[in-house]
Amino acid sequence: MTCFLGLDLGTSSTKVGLWRDDGTLLAQASTGYPLHRPQPTWAEMNPNDWWQAICSATQAVLAQSGVAPHEIAGVGVDAIGWTLVPVDARGQALCAAPIWLDRRADDQARTLRQLPEADRLVDLVANPLDAAYLTPKLIWLREQQPDVYRAAHRFLDATGYIVHRLTGVFSCDFTQAYGYHCFDIRKERWDERAADVLQIPLEKLPPLHASGDIVGQVSPEAAQATGLAVGTPVIAGCLDAAAGAFGSGVARAGQTADQGGTAFGFSLCTDQVVVEPRLIFSHHVVPGCYLLQGGTVGGGLLGWFRETLGQIEVDAAELLGTSAYDVINREVERAQPGADGLIFLPYMAGERSPIWNSDARGVFFGLSYQTTRGDILRAIMEGCAFAVYHNVKVADARGASISEWIGIGGAARSAVWCQIKADITNRPFVVAKREDGSAGDNTLGLALMVARALGGAEDLADAIDRSLPQRTVYEPDAKRHALYEEMFELYLSLSDKLMPDFTRLAKIQRRSAQA
Repeated sequence: MTCFLGLDLGTSSTKVGLWRDDGTLLAQASTGYPLHRPQPTWAEMNPNDWWQAICSATQAVLAQSGVAPHEIAGVGVDAIGWTLVPVDARGQALCAAPIWLDRRADDQARTLRQLPEADRLVDLVANPLDAAYLTPKLIWLREQQPDVYRAAHRFLDATGYIVHRLTGVFSCDFTQAYGYHCFDIRKERWDERAADVLQIPLEKLPPLHASGDIVGQVSPEAAQATGLAVGTPVIAGCLDAAAGAFGSGVARAGQTADQGGTAFGFSLCTDQVVVEPRLIFSHHVVPGCYLLQGGTVGGGLLGWFRETLGQIEVDAAELLGTSAYDVINREVERAQPGADGLIFLPYMAGERSPIWNSDARGVFFGLSYQTTRGDILRAIMEGCAFAVYHNVKVADARGASISEWIGIGGAARSAVWCQIKADITNRPFVVAKREDGSAGDNTLGLALMVARALGGAEDLADAIDRSLPQRTVYEPDAKRHALYEEMFELYLSLSDKLMPDFTRLAKIQRRSAQA
């Protein structure tokens, strides 16, 4: 029996899936880890926590499946983006890693945008100069932690860090390289001129690879820690959003993934480079394809509600023998579309595309004595969908064409949330599934990538179509869409008007924190 292992390193946990070569999921396991916020706009993680989670979940999968380590033909890794991991020559992390949610480098990003070469840097990598990206974070490290910066042998991303822990090989794949504004996205190489402008030492950046390239083999040390066999091939891997998009069925131009997890957003497959600085652009794992993306920070809002205000839902779930999220879904189903006039801006930790504002914060607008818990929860779901729709509108204006709208992530398991997204966007919302009823996911995409890298003849697009034969489709309702269009206009108006006040509030908070 031949098997492939997928390691999906997410923001809140790592999921490991073991797949047989006929597309059967043999076992999967997940291990969580903490996210640290030592300051309001910071979001960092301990890379060693990732590795321990990888080891624990991999061992669990091997134990569950009964598969012998030598039967695993190869390993694929994906991980969160825009995560800076300075390491020493042995690949050990030198400090906590600021992740995609981290916006500590606002000042550095502002300085970069004032450079005479700023427009060229944006065009080179087809991405804006924003604090979330790796470039400003690297400059922040150089200015604020110079000892760590000088000591670094390589600057890795999260995928590259795990690949090195597995193989001892330094690498950076194309889907992660776009975080640096010295990456030429068209020529797929580091650009010396841009690196010189940014004062980034290219010798500290790892070699570049396509996601499906085999870059190394499982080392004896990694084999002992994970239970894998020494010498198992490991591919370069990719960004988690790219693996998730592919694993959900996005493999041809026009197909688009709606991401609904800790992060919200969309990933539209295109066969040409698109420079739209309000959005995000990266390579796809499918050769010759790219992803035009919109990314928001509102995805973890139901988790926030459950932890801070949702004790009722937690208690009810325990009594009913279900999950708090199932109780929340029922409450939302009972509320009317439009949440009885309640609008929510989901900017709980600043916002990424298309507004790129670290100072933005969450806002409920329209509260009254008639507002119910169901209204509040529905407004949260609608607000997250509005944030993605805002990005879609920008892509539409740029001429990007969406042929199929496919839901992925935890939110795709909520029928009411799927219907909200169909109604807001006025597009059929599709959840792709396997024959056993399970949805496609990152580890499935990684398994297919590994199979292809090891000599599989099947085209990646054909392989994912075969693996996800079923489609559950939520059709939009014209009447609800008309209501949501009016609500969306108010959403945009509120967002625009509040931007100066968000900045004023942030200044007050900073003064208060220093007092």
